Amino acid sequence: MMTWKLANQRRKCLLLFHLLAKSHALLRTNTTSNKRDIYYEDVSLWGNQPVLDSTVTQMTRLLNIPRRCLNIGATSKGLVAGCLNFLDGDGKLVDCQTPTGILIPNDVDKLSQFRSKAFHILLVEKDSTFQKLIDDKIECFIGQCILITGKGYPDVNTRRFLRRLWDELQLPAFALVDADPHGISIFAVYRFGSQNLEDIEHLSTPQLRLIGLQPSDIEALRIPDEAKLPLTQRDRSLIDSLTQRPSVIENQLLHEQLLRLRRLDCKVEIQGLTKIHPQFLSRTYLPAKIQSKSWI
Repeated sequence: MMTWKLANQRRKCLLLFHLLAKSHALLRTNTTSNKRDIYYEDVSLWGNQPVLDSTVTQMTRLLNIPRRCLNIGATSKGLVAGCLNFLDGDGKLVDCQTPTGILIPNDVDKLSQFRSKAFHILLVEKDSTFQKLIDDKIECFIGQCILITGKGYPDVNTRRFLRRLWDELQLPAFALVDADPHGISIFAVYRFGSQNLEDIEHLSTPQLRLIGLQPSDIEALRIPDEAKLPLTQRDRSLIDSLTQRPSVIENQLLHEQLLRLRRLDCKVEIQGLTKIHPQFLSRTYLPAKIQSKSWI
């Protein structure tokens, strides 16, 4: 057993030094790479992507500097659409007013000259809801806005992009997630920071507000039973974990919403609002929430 542990520690040390050397080479040549490319350069060395991800996190914590300062990036998966344009790292104009959204650039910190006539930033948990809001022409009901989705739990670039947008434009930022533990957990990652990733990269957006779907809406809107799903044991465990986090405890309204979700013992996805009306989300729910300022 001791021999196996020693071999494992040696391997972790080897991988760390290998990654340090890679970063040194990138900095020396003033080039950048992303985690996916580094992994595929030597698959046999890393074994799997999570091993590389863990080593990158270990290195940034050891050096106490953001990953971007090591010229190691991440491949974006998030999308942005709406009333926004900016210049990319090469100085080219990017217009986000497209019918499907555009992929958030990998080099978020090299973007510049953000311009927008939007009134809000709306962060959406799921790609499907993001697309539905575009198709429903959400700007006709809540005014010009910028839509962002990280397609579930967000990657670093999506989180950094949201923070940069808020820093540059100072617009109200709202989160639209499922009324379930994972939706609230995703909101918490954007607003408070990740529990697993170092957040010295200014990734969190403390000004982000939870506009919905709030657990209290399940009762207030009398959402039909066919839209409700029972909480699983995993859901209950996640609620218990979230309610114990200091950032959540300090936010009384969010803490109460989690306790309400536990009491209701059910969850509702954003798509559940279509049981009320197919366009209820765009035409009624979001406009009413923004107007009433009933966000968390």
